[in-house]
Amino acid sequence: MNKRIFSITIALLMVASLLLSACGGKPSGPVTVTIWHNWGPDDSKYTAFKSILDDFRAANPDITLVDEVYVDADIPLKLETAATANQEPELVLSGGLGNAFNWVESGVVVAVNDYITEWGLADSLLPSAITQYTANDGSVIAFPLEGFTWPIWYNTKVLESVGLGIPTTTDELIAAATALRAAGKPGPLVASGSDSMGGKLFELIIQSAMTDAEAVASIGGGDWTIPNAIKGVELFVQLRDAGVFVDGVEGIDYGAAEALFGTGTVAMCHYGAWAFADVAMEPVAADIQLGGFPLPAGSPHESPVYFAAFSAKGIFITPNGQAKIDAVEKLIKFIFQPEMIARLVESAGMSPSIKDVPVDKSKLNPLFAQTLTMDATVVFISDAYKPGAVWPDFDRVTQAAFAPGMTAEQILADMTAAYAALK
Repeated sequence: MNKRIFSITIALLMVASLLLSACGGKPSGPVTVTIWHNWGPDDSKYTAFKSILDDFRAANPDITLVDEVYVDADIPLKLETAATANQEPELVLSGGLGNAFNWVESGVVVAVNDYITEWGLADSLLPSAITQYTANDGSVIAFPLEGFTWPIWYNTKVLESVGLGIPTTTDELIAAATALRAAGKPGPLVASGSDSMGGKLFELIIQSAMTDAEAVASIGGGDWTIPNAIKGVELFVQLRDAGVFVDGVEGIDYGAAEALFGTGTVAMCHYGAWAFADVAMEPVAADIQLGGFPLPAGSPHESPVYFAAFSAKGIFITPNGQAKIDAVEKLIKFIFQPEMIARLVESAGMSPSIKDVPVDKSKLNPLFAQTLTMDATVVFISDAYKPGAVWPDFDRVTQAAFAPGMTAEQILADMTAAYAALK
């Protein structure tokens, strides 16, 4: 009788174990992990990232990786839409921007605070990189992956053709515009005035007149009555009306601006580390000197300013990813090995989010190497503090600001109106 009871008990325990496995236990056997990102074949990081994924596949044959490439700007909305139907991928590589800081609260992604510690990455990730992915409630929304610098690019050959060096003040910049135009050349600065990339140049220009705290209060909080915010907008209009931008800048998009700078006819542009290896820049690479944007009189900064941050790309874990956390852990720990990150640094000039990356300096992109010694001041980029809800209106206002005739008063009024709904 006791043997019979024992046998029944064992059978019941086995059934219970099978039921538990079917109802949410850790998956066993082959696992598929889908990753969304924007590093396609035309991106400088494509080859390095592909090699990392291929090496992971070889080392983990029981984990199938499916990587899907989308336009970077489309990924956030695509993810939010997929999450409503529980059809999101396991991992998403996207920027730490705007609405991303609401994704943990809304259930689109999961917080990774504990994973950073449990997976042994707390000591290797740069504290400043983690901070830039930390929401107001303390949730770390993603593993910071891609840092970047976003300097001003100067074509010294163009400037030297009219006897000029790199301007460090806005007075010198206006003088350069006058000299270049007198010589039959375009205005010195090409920008993508018809898209959000031009908006970043607008921000950099106005921030040359503001402290970081003032920028947070105006761009982040919508206070456009701050004297230095007003001064910054007036500076932008002054530069535009002085011919600093190329003609027709309000109709130029990012691709057209990059192509124009690559012809060697324009003296300045504003692009980030992602463009260091772009083929469009190869014709002028030897003539490029990177630096900051020239300062106006009375600027609170000590040297020309530029953006740098780690918000370019983080690795987000979705609820579907959490359901496959063992496989996700293996992949993320594999990617963050110093020798893997080194591939992205060496081949694409990516600013690493971890310490002690063993790079071969002879392999570094020369433009990336320049950023390590620039005489310029980093200013806060607004990605981490500008409310996500205001981004579309902000872009609309900044694009209008590039058009001739738009006054500083109009720009300030439109900015105030754009933020009014948030208050």
